[in-house]
Amino acid sequence: MKNCLAAGVPFQVHTTVVDWNYHEVEQLTDLAVELGAVAHHIFFLVPTGRGANIEEESLRAEGYEHLLQRIMKKQQQVSIELKPTCAPQFMRIAKEMGMETRFGRGCLAGTSYCIIGPKGKVQPCAYMDMEVGNVRETPFSEIWQNSKVFKILRTMEYKGGCGTCRYKKICGGCRARAAF
Repeated sequence: MKNCLAAGVPFQVHTTVVDWNYHEVEQLTDLAVELGAVAHHIFFLVPTGRGANIEEESLRAEGYEHLLQRIMKKQQQVSIELKPTCAPQFMRIAKEMGMETRFGRGCLAGTSYCIIGPKGKVQPCAYMDMEVGNVRETPFSEIWQNSKVFKILRTMEYKGGCGTCRYKKICGGCRARAAF
């Protein structure tokens, strides 16, 4: 980080939050500010892939909600961007607190974001281990426009609690957790 700063390269700090470090998030933000970061992105554990092995360490609903409120309050105190990642309901909390964000939606999987792995595998997000195409075989533009999975993700036809939530347009629900 010091080398990036010295070279004039902007950087951001990423933190994955779990039950044993969630009380340290504000201090980590303060450290990011002190070190000259332009942003602190706080990742909420999605128990898929390697994260499935540590699911018991992920936050439960009450801790999740409390931390998101704390992050939004901290955002009002610091000049760098704070972004809860894989916690799309931060958009609801920001709205309830009267805060504007630069984001139009919480979950961006398949709508304005995807992953292209080193072997060309395209996934809606890092936590959805689901290949929707491969850029070594099909042009990305075709995958992006024609993938059945991307088309489903771009609808508002959600099931369960997300389907009836009045904030679904700004939250988007975590597609990895909900598996559509």
